[in-house]
Amino acid sequence: MAEVLEKQYTARKVLMRQEELLELARQVIKDSPADQTQVRILSSDSALTRFANSEIHQNTFERSAMVNITARVGQREGVVTTNRLTEAALREAAEQATAAANASEPNSDLADFPEGPREYPLQVEYHETTAACTPEERAMMVLTGLSVNDTDTFKAAGTLNTGQVSVVIANSRGIEVGYNTTSANYTVQWTGPDSSGFAERVSRNIGEIDTAGAAVEALAVAKRTANPRADLPTGKYTVILMPDCISTMLNFLTWIGLSGRDYNDGASFMCGKLGEPLTGSDFTLIDDPLDERTLGLPCDMAGEPKQRLTLIEEGIARAVCHDTNSSKKAGTVSTGHDTGYNWPAPMNLTMAPGASTKEDLIAGIKRGVLIQRFHYTNVVDPMATVITGMTRDGTFMIEDGELRGGLTNFRFTQNIMQAFENCSGMSSDLVYNGSFWGGGCLVPAAVRIEDFNFSGKTEH
Repeated sequence: MAEVLEKQYTARKVLMRQEELLELARQVIKDSPADQTQVRILSSDSALTRFANSEIHQNTFERSAMVNITARVGQREGVVTTNRLTEAALREAAEQATAAANASEPNSDLADFPEGPREYPLQVEYHETTAACTPEERAMMVLTGLSVNDTDTFKAAGTLNTGQVSVVIANSRGIEVGYNTTSANYTVQWTGPDSSGFAERVSRNIGEIDTAGAAVEALAVAKRTANPRADLPTGKYTVILMPDCISTMLNFLTWIGLSGRDYNDGASFMCGKLGEPLTGSDFTLIDDPLDERTLGLPCDMAGEPKQRLTLIEEGIARAVCHDTNSSKKAGTVSTGHDTGYNWPAPMNLTMAPGASTKEDLIAGIKRGVLIQRFHYTNVVDPMATVITGMTRDGTFMIEDGELRGGLTNFRFTQNIMQAFENCSGMSSDLVYNGSFWGGGCLVPAAVRIEDFNFSGKTEH
């Protein structure tokens, strides 16, 4: 009973804290000497259980808060960030931001802050059991995952992270929004003498994290790719890409060209191509925070309501993401993609599914490769969307429509747009994958690509 009451108390405390933060933001705006003032407050708790060599070895807890105050004086801007959440400290920070604005050069690209009040399209979930999850509860979940192993050949490493965040955004033009949400993330990697397997689960609700299921999935890959073949030469092959690979490619598209700022600067692969074909007609890419499966948020970091945005439709380039500043320069309107870094970007990418099963896609391959994950991936040519990286945690040989066992890993060098041009099938089911730099992607559980380029390989 005491534990139940504590979890309920956690939720009440968070709501009370949100109102306190909103009142702080209101006071900063009231006292600010600037023409326009924006206040963003992020307050968070993060708890982590880490394990390696199939043993728990670390528990951590961090509570943090950050206030970002942006002051505008005409077309001049100053920004101050602090973690001191008192009225006096924030009043001083607002004065410093205004002084910085007065000392800066005018910027004609600055747009007014969004005007409110606004209505927001969704209410995000807050799970008390996630926010108040104890080290003992996390340890039991981790141990449940470790218990699936029946041999000493493979050892597991990974993390179980739980947390909560409170966000407040307000400005002097009437925007005022606050929300609270929770998150839980479990990763596990089983490693043997010459093979490995990886799985991840992400949810706002710790109760939806199945550590045993994820551990079984990763261990099966590690076992099945043991004693890998090293005789498949480099070259172009038909490949099956699993969700982590697809998400990696989409996240790199975000980085190298789906931002309105990059487009305005002529540094996007989308430049001069809006309305023109980029890939095959089977490829549609949408930023959709309103789909509950993408764990979207109600607004961007300027308080603009989130919305569904079609970026690429049946292979045709349709749009890039804008915040208020980039949209002013482009002569359009914000699409609700302010990230807080003067670089608008999609955070909830969704790729349209196909009509096949993973088994159907594999069955049609005479000789190819199934790839579970990419790692150490980097950009070779951003305007041509060429990336390079390595395969990892499960590279399978496909022969005569069946998985035949493991392969040693490859280096790939591949044009992303060309890969989706060469897409010859996708599964009908979608899987959510978190992103290394925030947000995530909802992607088909398997995608078949023709002529995927392996440019190097490992021998062991």
